[in-house]
Amino acid sequence: MGKKFFVSLSLLAVLGAGMSLPSAQALGATIKGKHASEGLGCADCHKTDKPTAAAGVEVCLDCHGGYDKVAALTRAMHNNPHDSHLGKMQCLKCHRVHAPSEILCLECHSDFEFKDK
Repeated sequence: MGKKFFVSLSLLAVLGAGMSLPSAQALGATIKGKHASEGLGCADCHKTDKPTAAAGVEVCLDCHGGYDKVAALTRAMHNNPHDSHLGKMQCLKCHRVHAPSEILCLECHSDFEFKDK
């Protein structure tokens, strides 16, 4: 009885740990969370504290230095999502403001690995 209970409990713990891992297509960070940790608020990108629409990609690129600089910053990644065969993409294709970011590459390249910072 004791051994079966221990094995069952161990199995449940292992399965539960696996269920708490992030999905293959989502990372935990949000733009809002990352920017807030840097002391930025909505008005820094949207020019208002109560935005009704996404800021344009040009706002992202102004602060982050443009597509080429972003690609250079992530060049050490084995699969650089900022230098892909899809070319220069809108930032919000992957990065989310109020939800975990999703990696568009993983829709086709399920074997790629990306780590959340």
